[in-house]
Formats: sequence, structure tokens, C-alpha cells
Amino acid sequence: MAHHCNCHGQLCTSRISLFESLSCEEQKELIAKAQHLDYQKGDTIFYEHDPADKIMIIRYGKIKINRYSLEGKESVLDILDEGDFYGEQNLFGGNLLEANAVSMGESGVCLISVKDIQELILKRPEVGIKLLNVIGHKLSLANELVQLLSVNDAKARIAGFILYRSNRTSLSTIELTREDIAAYINIRRETISRKLGELQKEGAIMLEGNKKVRIQNKDILRDLFENSR
Repeated sequence: MAHHCNCHGQLCTSRISLFESLSCEEQKELIAKAQHLDYQKGDTIFYEHDPADKIMIIRYGKIKINRYSLEGKESVLDILDEGDFYGEQNLFGGNLLEANAVSMGESGVCLISVKDIQELILKRPEVGIKLLNVIGHKLSLANELVQLLSVNDAKARIAGFILYRSNRTSLSTIELTREDIAAYINIRRETISRKLGELQKEGAIMLEGNKKVRIQNKDILRDLFENSR
């Protein structure tokens, strides 16, 4: 990741690979123009159809990106952790946001205006190239999620999701409620609880409380997912 500058405190940009090539001064300049906001559980940071004029960096906590159908059914598009960011796709011409962002607990974000980042790219083209790489990586993750949702077998889909999420966060413990997993992969909450119990019996995972799923055996999960496709 980034080399940390010896600046006062830690800059939120210093943890973001996108900005790691910038000098401390350039990072400070970007941060000076940014909004630093803190939220409580359930607070909405922005709504679908708001103007797409900012990029959001997660300083701490978790932020859920979601949409609601006309019937009010939630679908989770992503759950962002510390160091993740959202909105970079709007640098190249999105006018309105495509989803809501909701704080899942205590969280803090940095909002940097798209205009400031566009100006930065003109000065430092390598930031633009990095940005395209990041967008490419996010597209391949989105494709993985689409593949995941095409698997009909609930247990295999859950196994695939655990692998996907672990790969997405580079952690072997996934911290999400049953409700969030249900909304993420479109399976009923009761089914998720039942299938997680089965996966635990089989030695694939270890459940810790109502929020943590620890991977014990990736091969079991992978076999289950691969064989269902």
C-alpha cells in the first residue's frame, strides 16, 4: 500500500493505493479541500439520484451501497470497508448516483470533489492510469458477483459468496449480518442461517456470534461452488 507521509496524523489518502504516488504536499492539498464526515449506524451519506460530484473514501467503519426495488426490497450492491472508495466511475461522465450509501455502524468518510480529482489527473496523469486500473479491477469483481448470483443452489451460492467476500477484503473472517448477506446474494435470511450451520458442521467455516463467519477450509467452499456451476 501507500508509503505513509510524515505529516500530522495520518492522511486518509495515504491508505489509498490510488493516491500513493502523490507527494505529502499533494495529498495534503487534496485533503484540505475534502469534507471529513462522521456517521452513526443507519445514517445515509448519499441517496440514489443525488448529483455524482464527489468521491467517497472510507476512513473507518463499514458503508453499505444499496438500492430498493419499487416494492421496497433491498438489494446490496457492495459493502465498503476502511480504505475502500466509491464514485470513481463518475469521473468519466456520470451525472447522478446509482445507489444509496448507508453507514452500518460508526463510520467516517472523506468526500473529495470530482472536479478536484479531475484537475489532479491533468497535473499527474499516473493517477488517471491508476484509476483506470482500479475501475478495471472493480468491474471484474462485479462480474464475479453476477456469476455468483446465477448459481441456483443456495448453499453453493453462499459458499461462493464467502470466497468472493474474503477475496474482496483480503480477510479470512467476514463480518456481516445474516440480513446483509441475504440482501447481497438474494437468498432468504432463514435459508442463510440454515446453510451456514451446515457449512459449519462440514468444517468449511466457523460461526462466531451472529456477525462473524471465519473460513476454516477454502477447498470445501470452492468445491461446493465450482460443482454447482
